[in-house]
Amino acid sequence: MIKITDIHADFPGTKIACVGDSLTYGTTLFNRRKDCYPARLNKLLGDNFDTLNLGMVGHTVSSFTSKYWGQKYAFKFLEAYLPDYILLMLGTNDARTRNWSDETIFRQEYGKLLDMLQALPSSPKILALTSPSAFEDTPLHEEDFSLEVLDKIVRIQRSVLMERGTDYIDIHALTKDKEHLYAADKLHFNTKGAKFVAYASYLKLKDMLIADSKF
Repeated sequence: MIKITDIHADFPGTKIACVGDSLTYGTTLFNRRKDCYPARLNKLLGDNFDTLNLGMVGHTVSSFTSKYWGQKYAFKFLEAYLPDYILLMLGTNDARTRNWSDETIFRQEYGKLLDMLQALPSSPKILALTSPSAFEDTPLHEEDFSLEVLDKIVRIQRSVLMERGTDYIDIHALTKDKEHLYAADKLHFNTKGAKFVAYASYLKLKDMLIADSKF
């Protein structure tokens, strides 16, 4: 788990926070710190950029769950770091039946989290990633995870992000037929998957940075 001492709050260049769950954290990766997508993204961007991995295992968009990402103990890292940009890839754990309510509530919760992120004192620009695809043809599949609910979540994410004019990458669509990017549980990325997400994020973020004269 991340510690306040891991945060480079005084970094002189551009700071990028990667907000997410275990897919961002790098669960299943042998060398997580090196191979997770935020670390790979930092390597692509170069020395003038700092990425902070704020992947919280099991965390959700929805505030009524026990592992809501916006709780104070999680949000305090963002408040300490004050990023210039935020990459948000969150929602997969909301597809667990114990965390799901209905489409209307998820839409409200997703919008609320986006509002919280944008309200940070650093006024960060947000690049959202839809929840990645997942597969279930494995004995390791968790019974409470619903691919049907995941599809609903992604449709809502696309709709909300388009309505708000928020930049986003449709990682769900990009990973739809790419099981080779996943670990044995068919839910988390392997090293190839983390590299794929990092590069897709780099291409979109680079355009944003160029537009802001920061690259």
